[in-house]
Amino acid sequence: MLKLVRTATVVAAVLVLAGCTSSRMTAISGPPQITHPQGDKATVVFYRSSGLGGAIQSSVFDVTTDPPTFVGIVSAGMEIAYPAAPGRHRFMVVSEAADFMDADLAPGKTYYTVVAPRIGMWKARFSLYPRRPDDQKTRDELTFCKWYANTPASYQWAQQNMTEVEALEKEYLAEWLPQESEKPMLNAGDGTTTPVVPTPPQPSNLPAVIHH
Repeated sequence: MLKLVRTATVVAAVLVLAGCTSSRMTAISGPPQITHPQGDKATVVFYRSSGLGGAIQSSVFDVTTDPPTFVGIVSAGMEIAYPAAPGRHRFMVVSEAADFMDADLAPGKTYYTVVAPRIGMWKARFSLYPRRPDDQKTRDELTFCKWYANTPASYQWAQQNMTEVEALEKEYLAEWLPQESEKPMLNAGDGTTTPVVPTPPQPSNLPAVIHH
């Protein structure tokens, strides 16, 4: 019964974010300076190029810290940049459920991660998958994305819903850790010192499905 109540609360929080693009994030004209990390920093670019599940928002957190650090709300067609300390990290994507990806980040490198929808019968789920900067697929997917940044409203949303976010982390991490299948991992060698240049856009709509 308690689990049902908690799930209903979390779903209610997620539904507040319903819509194709989150009004809590703001569009910016180009890549932020942190896509060229300096010195002892790394940058992870999270993007969502698929229109599948576009009515449900996905938010990303760095759960290496306690409490989790809010990365941003990633809607369809959006990309955001997150500055991070080098070393091991665990990221979580939240919708009506949660999923995880581990990362090992090197200083001065930029990394790319796609937020991919997995629509189930009862829940809208998203997963995080590492992308190689030298892969044509990465350039193609980024063609459909525009840069966004956090606002006071997005940080306020994260703060107000942190209790529900931590409940999702606890519930789904317990399921994720013992999985026998290979877990997604962003390796130190997956970074680049030259940010990805997207493929020139062609007349097309957002792709319905991203193949992994």
